[in-house]
Amino acid sequence: MLRSARVLTIFALALSLSACAGKKKGGSNAPGEEGGNSEAQQQQDIKDAKVATLIDLANEDLRAGKHQKARERAAEALATDSNNADAYAVLGAADWRSGDFESSTKNYKEALEIDPKNFGAALGLARSHQTLGDHQKALELAESLLAIDAKQVDPMMYKFWSQYALADMDGASKTADEMFKFIGKDNPLQPILVAQATYARALEGKGPLIQVEGDSGSSDAQIDPNAGFKHVGAVVGGEFTRALFYEVREEARINKEFAAQLGLKPVGKVTPAGTAEELDIVIIPEIKLGNMTLKNVPALAEDLSIYAAIGEVPGVVLGRQVMQQLGTITFDFPAGSSTFAKAAPAETPAGAAVAPLLLIDMRLLLIPVTKTALGESDYSFYTWFGGSFLKASTAITRRAYLKSGHLPRELEEVDDEANGLKMVYIDTLRVGDFALPGVGALILVNTPPSAELGQLVTGTGFEISGYVNPTVLKNLKVTYSVPTGKVFMTPRQAAG
Repeated sequence: MLRSARVLTIFALALSLSACAGKKKGGSNAPGEEGGNSEAQQQQDIKDAKVATLIDLANEDLRAGKHQKARERAAEALATDSNNADAYAVLGAADWRSGDFESSTKNYKEALEIDPKNFGAALGLARSHQTLGDHQKALELAESLLAIDAKQVDPMMYKFWSQYALADMDGASKTADEMFKFIGKDNPLQPILVAQATYARALEGKGPLIQVEGDSGSSDAQIDPNAGFKHVGAVVGGEFTRALFYEVREEARINKEFAAQLGLKPVGKVTPAGTAEELDIVIIPEIKLGNMTLKNVPALAEDLSIYAAIGEVPGVVLGRQVMQQLGTITFDFPAGSSTFAKAAPAETPAGAAVAPLLLIDMRLLLIPVTKTALGESDYSFYTWFGGSFLKASTAITRRAYLKSGHLPRELEEVDDEANGLKMVYIDTLRVGDFALPGVGALILVNTPPSAELGQLVTGTGFEISGYVNPTVLKNLKVTYSVPTGKVFMTPRQAAG
């Protein structure tokens, strides 16, 4: 999306989850019971009270955005009680907010090893699984919490979102009906949930949706080097058009004039959250990608001229719901070709390097991020994979640059004071296991680094530390596997 439109769109409300639901209760005996007044029991009561207080304070820190302080209190709680699930849950939440996905996931799992019913850890781990594209595991965790208390709204929302991502609109509709019995009207996520539920209900009974026929398919492949739009040739409803793959979107889109040309009848209407325009909901009978066919694809009919930077208005935009159903989507940009497969890659393709592909959910938009590092630094951070920020290979926050071993004096003189930009040379940019030698980088020295990045961090609750720009992708063969949370990259020489 064009930067001006994207900045206006990205204002989603962050979902604030408390790190833990319950406190570890002390074990003091009633007066008169054996050992009730023992010195050992009194010491245990003091330890339990200290840990409970630290957890309470850590949760307050999380709500205030002080994730480093929350981590320190949780670590102190674990020093007192190394078997405290709530402390691990706090660490998981704090690590998420600081952009450390691996440590966050590990700490949530540690908490659930100690207490399988820990609310905050189960919900946090469900979010991690959704981020990696493993919605079945996310559903299992949500169901485990609902089995304890069927009226809990947060697990219902997570169950709904995974069903929605999987295009299980029958299941999503039923979950929505139950969810709205308990959700408060003052819940900041209600407008988004109402719009998504309206979309799901219009498609209830119209499935199965997004069915894949054929094991593989192929087409051409192009990428717009400025906005990063990836697009291929496709036959939609018997007509040739450009199909843009855009994991930032959830639902598919079809240009409304094209929908009218194909004679697609609305099955419902919805006003997406954050917009004022009511859109038709249609079902595209088939989208052919070479020998592969996508059947029964639900889509919103809207004006797609905002994507005309590719050289024409695309007929369709295919978002996460479609990409979730394809195990392999490969764009060989140097060769100008694309391939698609039902199955995810069984192993890393020959000559390729692998990196994580996380879809951080802002509820209105999804932000694809990947693990990045500079040179030989042990410090790694997450950047928007394919996000566009001017024309450098990468743009990195001041904090990430300094934590990678660089000195503050390197940033004393900036090249663009108005926008807070410093151009530097990086000998190696590492994206997962992929190493790109000799790149120009922009360091974002302001706080927030940019208006857009500030909105992304606020909207996701996850620290995103910059961009890997389309100028890098256009020289690579890039394979997306959304259901497994991986991206594979092959340089031009190996790809050829």
